[in-house]
Amino acid sequence: MYLALRPPWGGGATAQVPIDAGVVSQAPGDGGTAKPKKKKRRPAGTVAVPGQAGGSDEEYYEETEPLPVLTAADRAMEWRGDDVTPPTTKIDMGGGVDARPLDSSEINGTISSQAGPVKDCVVKSVTNTDLRGEFRVKMLVDGTGRVTKSRVYGPRYAFQAGLLTCVQRAAGRMKFAAVGGNTSVDLPVNVN
Repeated sequence: MYLALRPPWGGGATAQVPIDAGVVSQAPGDGGTAKPKKKKRRPAGTVAVPGQAGGSDEEYYEETEPLPVLTAADRAMEWRGDDVTPPTTKIDMGGGVDARPLDSSEINGTISSQAGPVKDCVVKSVTNTDLRGEFRVKMLVDGTGRVTKSRVYGPRYAFQAGLLTCVQRAAGRMKFAAVGGNTSVDLPVNVN
């Protein structure tokens, strides 16, 4: 649809050449029906606050990316990392300091309070995939309570996404009780 205007001052009996006013307005080709606009995704970790910029849930659509196509090789479960076998211990028969491994209550107390970052590494490595199941993290804790070595069991795809490096960093920040002896600790992580 086009709308053209003639100048209103034309008047009189004299012949005038019509002046083209140009296109003033044009209707969209879709007949005026608006197409839905794709809106931005809310950045991860943000919360909508009504009344603030970006605070309306109506402003965001959930855009989902297609899941990556994983091959059988990507799904293959394997162990990667350090050897976490405790070193052989020497027995001191002369009445020296007793060195013992961690007991289960000491292990469970530390895991329940400090294993969150290790679990986050596992979840982050399989985010946006359909990989589910039990991952395992084995750690070697020395006599001072420090994690010195760690080993991870999971799918190859997760290792390509940085699982081993992330877990080794997170496990290295854990602090167990200092009992004088080395202990091998097994941490299962279930991803549903």
